[in-house]
This record gives sequence, structure tokens and C-alpha cells, in this order.
Amino acid sequence: MAKNKTIEGIIQEVDFPNKSTIIYDGNEIKIKGGILGQIVEIKKVRRNKGRLLKVLEKSSLEEEHNCPHLKECGGCTYQTMTYEKELSYKKKLLEKLFSKISIDKIDLIPSPNYTAYRNKMEYTFSDEYKDGPLSLGLHKKNKFYEVVNTDECNIVDQDFNQIRDYTKKYFDGLLKPYHKIRHNGALRHLLIRRNLKGDLLVNLVTSSEKYDYSGYFDSLLELPLKGRIAGLIHTINDSPSDAIVPEKVEVYYGKDYLIEEIDDLKFKISLYSFFQTNTESAKLLYQEAKNTIGNIEGLNLLDLYSGTGTITQIIGKQAKSALGIEIVEEAVKSARENAKLNKLDKIKFICGDVFEEVKNLNYKPDIIVLDPPREGINPRAINKIIDFNVDKYLYISCNPVTLLRDLEVFKERGYKIEKLKAIDQFPRTYHVECVALLIKK
Repeated sequence: MAKNKTIEGIIQEVDFPNKSTIIYDGNEIKIKGGILGQIVEIKKVRRNKGRLLKVLEKSSLEEEHNCPHLKECGGCTYQTMTYEKELSYKKKLLEKLFSKISIDKIDLIPSPNYTAYRNKMEYTFSDEYKDGPLSLGLHKKNKFYEVVNTDECNIVDQDFNQIRDYTKKYFDGLLKPYHKIRHNGALRHLLIRRNLKGDLLVNLVTSSEKYDYSGYFDSLLELPLKGRIAGLIHTINDSPSDAIVPEKVEVYYGKDYLIEEIDDLKFKISLYSFFQTNTESAKLLYQEAKNTIGNIEGLNLLDLYSGTGTITQIIGKQAKSALGIEIVEEAVKSARENAKLNKLDKIKFICGDVFEEVKNLNYKPDIIVLDPPREGINPRAINKIIDFNVDKYLYISCNPVTLLRDLEVFKERGYKIEKLKAIDQFPRTYHVECVALLIKK
């Protein structure tokens, strides 16, 4: 079959997280995206790989259409399903994935909310089309430059939609978006954070092109929001990268952090700190982690890939001592501030690469918590970690695929999977969080 040929087919198989298979002329063609049973149009790009162009006919699983941006926006996957069917669908995909290590049944804990749950959004400025009006929102599916005006996004609080809409209208015709190839233009990103109390941080990210933004910031304070603006921040970023690089940060009003309270502990969340994007579901995640690990009074806890130290403190406050290791300097600084804020003197943090730090660590743990990034545990580090030979490992993962890979190594080294649960931390997307307990045989 010729490369770049456009073909139609029915999605006959789906693998976690979002990989579909259609059969065409007796050949399997893999694509990213799609839902089981959909009839789709794809572009064949290699012998057995294709790119999804559009959905021609819905799956029988699709009953709803809750988002007007669904066809263009790349942010969500399952807006056309009821939440009950979404959970059932994800559960089946997870069970299919983990059947490779003989786990056939997995509990999937629902999120308390499947709408308006996100506590952070990063919007991008662009053109609606070349040299067209300003757009501000999320990237279109499979597009590098084009951005959807996400006026009615239903996975964020309405305050986010109102601030985004106002910002787009304020600057439309006034300033140009930053162009990633020509490296000119002013407007780059709008970042909004919110805590459960409704306090908001609004961060406008621009290039260093000269402009007085005080009028914009002052007018934000006049918006009739449900919540309260706690901080207005201006970040200067001239980096060619599309990511936000905070080269210069100026607080125009208020402060540059929020306080979130979980499990009787306070956490200071700065603009660029990592924090679970679904706070209510995160509470369930942390409770599940505590229940799974059991009583650790009198034990020494080691938390690897500890981030801002949320898990280290929630679990470690019951331990004899706790030590977190994290490579991101800002995250470690935040973790130390939070431990001090919560008066947890027995909890310490090391800034460093886990692979390097575990080699000669002068700390004898009784139990180890692992919460690595999406790529999982560094393959060079995993055997060093298992060499601690503790009775229990608690593995928290935001990527079941790399979790599966790492669990296989633990099994080879003499550990059994005592418990494995999933938490729907990211409703309407194909992502889930998992908690696994590993016990030495």
C-alpha cells in the first residue's frame, strides 16, 4: 500500500494509553487516538503506521458531546462519553495492559469531579490563522502553531474561562503573538493557578519587547470573578523554546504563590512548582497511598523523585524520619519551605539525581516510595534502588506503561505485586495515576 495514501477503516483494537489499530487489506495499521468502534479516515505515513485525520462515524460508546471545541482541541480525549463509560473504558484498557504481568482485575477510583477540576492551565497565544486575529487557548490536534480559542472549556473553573476570554479581547489588535520561527512579537503564554479556596494566580508571559502592561493587570482586578485574585505576575521569556522559561519574573500585585491544605498540612505552591492538577482527586491518591503502605510509625522512609515533597510529608509525618531526593532545585527549595511551614523537622530533602544519590546514600530506609516522572525510573538506577532490599516499595506512577516495565524488573528481583490500584486523576483524558505496593517474597 502506497505511503501517504488516505484510507478509511474501523478501529478494531485499542491499547493503553491511546493507540488504536485498524485493519486495511489484511494489514494492521497503528494510529494515535480514536475510540474503539469509530470509523476513521487516516493518512498512511509508513508501512504499518498512520495519522488520524478525522472521525467519520462515532463509536457506540459515544453518547454525549459536551465540548464545542472537541473537533479541534487536542486537550481531551473522552468528551463524547458519559463519565461512567469513560471509567469502564479506561479500566478495560488498564486490565489489558497489566494482563502482561498476570494482573487481570484493577480497581479504578473515580475523580470526585470530572468537570472544572483542573487547578492549573497554560494557554498559548497565536493567530487563529496566518496573520489573522489573536487566539489564546490550547493547541489544535496535531498542530504546532495553530491554537483553539477555548471559550467554553469544561475541565476548568469558569474564572479561568473569564480571565482567558478577557485577556484575548484586551490584546487583540493591540499586540502580536510571539512567532516561534521569526522570534518576534510580544505575547507568549497565560498561566492561571487556583487553590480549593478559589484564590487565583494570573501570570502573563511575554517576550522582552517593550510595552506597559499595567493597564491590563489593573483591569483584571475589576473582573467580576467568583474567586479572588491573590497575585498578578509578569514573566519575561525570550527563550526560543515553546516551554515557559522564567528568565525574569515580576510580581505586579499580591504574591507569586498559593497555599493549599491537604491532610492537615499546608503546601506553598509557587507559579512553576509541580502540584497535582486535580486537587480533590489528589486527596484520594494520597489517602490511597497511606492506606496501601500501612502503619510506618518507628520506620525510616525514603522518597525518591520527591518533587515538592507532598508525598514525603503526608506519609512521612507518621514515620520515625523521612528523606526525599529530587533533582529539580526549585522543587527541593519548595519542599524544604513546606516542611518548615508544617513544622516537620524530621523530614529532610536532598537536591540531586536519584541515580547518583542512591549509590552512596548515608541513610538506611525501612520503606521506599517511588514517584518518578512519566518516563519512569531511570533504567540505570532501578537495580540500585532495589539493592536497598527493603520489605516494601510503594510505587506511584502517572504512566502505567513505564510502571509495567519497572514492575517487571521488581518481579525479576524477587518482589511480588501485593496491590495495584488506579485513580482517575485526569478525567476526559487518557491519563490515569496508579499506586502499586511491592512486597519482598
